[in-house]
Amino acid sequence: MATVSNLIKDMPNGPLDAYRKRATFDWRSFKLTLEGEDHVRFQKKLWEFIRTNPVFQRPTGPISLDEARRRSNAQLKVLRDKNINPLQMREKFFYTFQYDGSVALKICLLNGMVLTTILALGTKQHHHFVGELNNGNYICCFALTEISHGSNAKGIQTTATYNTATKSFIFHTPDFEAAKCWSGGLGKCATHALIYAQLITADGVKHGLHLFIVPIRDPKTHLPFPGVTIGDMGEKIGFNGIDNGFIIFDKYSIPHTSLLNRAADVNEDGEYVFAVKDRRKRYGSLMATLSSGRTSVVLIASHYMSLAVTIAIRYSAVRKQFGPTDEDDELSIIEYQMQQLRIFPHLAATYAMKIFSNEFYKTMVEFLVSRFTSGNLNTDIGIEIHALSSATKPLCSWIARDAIQDCRESCGGHGYLKMSRLGDIRADNDANCTYEGENNILIQQASNWLLNQWTNVINGRPVPSPLGSADFLVDAEQILNTKFNQSTIENTLKPENLLLTFKWLVCYYLKKTYQRVKDLKSNGMSDFDIKNNSQMFLARTLSLVYGEHALLMYFIRCLQDPKWKINERDVLTKLCSLFGAVTLEKRLGDLYACGYASSTSNIDNFLREGIVTLCKDLLDNTVALVDVLAPPDFILNSPLGMSDGEVYKHIKEWFFKDKETFERPSWWKEIRSKL
Repeated sequence: MATVSNLIKDMPNGPLDAYRKRATFDWRSFKLTLEGEDHVRFQKKLWEFIRTNPVFQRPTGPISLDEARRRSNAQLKVLRDKNINPLQMREKFFYTFQYDGSVALKICLLNGMVLTTILALGTKQHHHFVGELNNGNYICCFALTEISHGSNAKGIQTTATYNTATKSFIFHTPDFEAAKCWSGGLGKCATHALIYAQLITADGVKHGLHLFIVPIRDPKTHLPFPGVTIGDMGEKIGFNGIDNGFIIFDKYSIPHTSLLNRAADVNEDGEYVFAVKDRRKRYGSLMATLSSGRTSVVLIASHYMSLAVTIAIRYSAVRKQFGPTDEDDELSIIEYQMQQLRIFPHLAATYAMKIFSNEFYKTMVEFLVSRFTSGNLNTDIGIEIHALSSATKPLCSWIARDAIQDCRESCGGHGYLKMSRLGDIRADNDANCTYEGENNILIQQASNWLLNQWTNVINGRPVPSPLGSADFLVDAEQILNTKFNQSTIENTLKPENLLLTFKWLVCYYLKKTYQRVKDLKSNGMSDFDIKNNSQMFLARTLSLVYGEHALLMYFIRCLQDPKWKINERDVLTKLCSLFGAVTLEKRLGDLYACGYASSTSNIDNFLREGIVTLCKDLLDNTVALVDVLAPPDFILNSPLGMSDGEVYKHIKEWFFKDKETFERPSWWKEIRSKL
C-alpha cells in the first residue's frame, strides 16, 4: 500500500464521491496490479514531463495547419531527446496517444516502424541509418501506398531499375496515379523515405516489390533533390499534426546499397540473388514486420476507448435527469438501464482490448527482438502473429469506432461540443480503420490462414499455432458435436462456457467457409473468384469470430493469474462475462440457425437477462474502473470527464475563457437588413 500511495494520487473530492464510495475494490491497488509497477512509474514520469514542458502546453484556441505541424514536430523532438519512443518504451510508449494522437503516431512511425523495418529487412550496410535516425540527423518516413493502389501492393507502379553502368537504381513514377501518398512525415519533415518499388534488373526482368531507403531532401537546404517532387496532402479529418505527403520520382538515381537486402539482393553486376532461399522464411519475416504496425493499432484503439469511456461514465454519474415522481430528486443517468446498456459493454470491451493488446504487442516485440539478436526466425510464430493481427486490427478498430460514437451520444448535446474531446477522439480513431491495411481487405488474410489450418485438420496434420489462438482446431469435430446445454444464467455467463461457444463458432464458420470454397472450385471457378465469392457471411465472419475468441481467451488467461485479490478478480470476471455475453448476443441468429442452440434452449433469455444483471452488478464499480484507466485531467482534457466530477463548473470555465464568447461579431451590421 505504501507503493500505491507513493505512485498513485487519490482522486479529488466532488460529485463522483458517492459512486467511488460504493466500489468493492481499491482502484489504486487494482491499477497497480493490472498495469504493473513499471508501467505506473512510467506514466507518472511521462505525465509530469508533458505537464511541465512548454511545448506540450495546449493552445488556447484554434491553430493553423502549419502551426499544428510545427507543434507536433517540436513535441517529437523533445520526446526523442528523452528517449521516449516505441523501440525504447515498447508497449508503455502508447500512453502518449492519450495526450495527442498526432505526435504519438508520428514518433511511432518515424522512430518505431521505420527503425524496426530497417533492422528486420536491412543488413549491416544499413545500420548507420539507425544511429542517424536516433540522433535526429535523418528523418525517415514509410511509403507503400500510391494514389491508385493501396491494399493491392502487387499493383504498385513505382519502379526501381538497376543500372549496371552507374551501379545504381533508377527510381521512376510513370504517372500521377503511381505517386506515393499518405506517408506520415513526408509532407514537410522527412529527409529519407522507405520506398516500396517494383525492382527491375538491367536485363528487364521484374522481380516484384522490394524496399529501399531513399534520400529525398538535401540536408543543407531541406529542399527535394533534383528528380524528386514532394507535396503535402493538406488537412485531414484528424491527426493534423502529421504531415502526410506525396512523392513523385523522375528517373531519380540512388546508390546500389539503398536496397534493404536481408532476403534478396542485386549484386554489382546486376544479378538478382536470394539471401534467404527458403520462401516460407522470407514470407514469415516480411509478415512479422508488417504485423508490428497492426498490433500497434490494437493498442492505440484501446487507449482511445479508455479516454472515451472515462468521459462518458464520469459524465453519466454526474448528469441527473428525471426521477420516479416529480417530487423526487433527479437520478444520475448512469442509474438508468438503457444508459448502462449503452456504455457498460464498451467498458468491458475496453478492458478486454487493453489486456489482449498489451500481451499481444509484447509477443510481437519479443519475436522481432529474437530475430534481430539471434537471427533465429520461428516462422510459425511470425505467420500466426500476422494472422491474428489481421483479424484483431479490424475487429478492435471497429469496436473502438462504435464505442466512441456511443459514448459521444450518451453525453447528449454536451458530447457534441468540441470541448468534450469525444469528436477529436472519434476522428483520430477513424484512421485506425484504414491505415496499416484497410479493414475489409486485411481481414481476408486471417481467413486465408485459418483455411490452411483446416486443410491440416482434415488431413490429420498438426495445427501450427504456438500462440494458442487456433490450436483447438485439432478437436474441431468434437467441438462441433457439442450443443448449448446450460440451464441457468449463471452457468451461461461463466467465461469458460462463453469461450466454448466461441470455439464452436470458429469451427463452424471455418468448416462452412472451406466447404463453400471447395464447392466453388469444383464448379470451375478461378481462385480469384472463389475468394471474392466466399467473403460475405462466411470468410469475413470467420475472421471476426476468430478475433473475438482471441480477446476472450486472453481475458480468461488474465483472470487466472494469481496476482489478483478476490474482490478484484470478481469484478474482472464480471467484465469478462459481459464482454463475452454482449458479443455472443449479437450472434444469436448464428447460434440458432447453425444448430448450436435449439429453439427451446433459452440461450437468448440467458444471455440477455445476464447482460442486464451484469450491468446492474457493475454499476457500483464503474467509476472506480474508469479511474483505473484514466490519465490525469490535463491529459484527458475534457470538462465532461474531469476527476473531480465538477462537470458544470468546468463547462462554465470553458465557455468563459474565450473573450470572443461575449463579443459582438464584426459582421453584426449584416445580421438585420435594416438598422
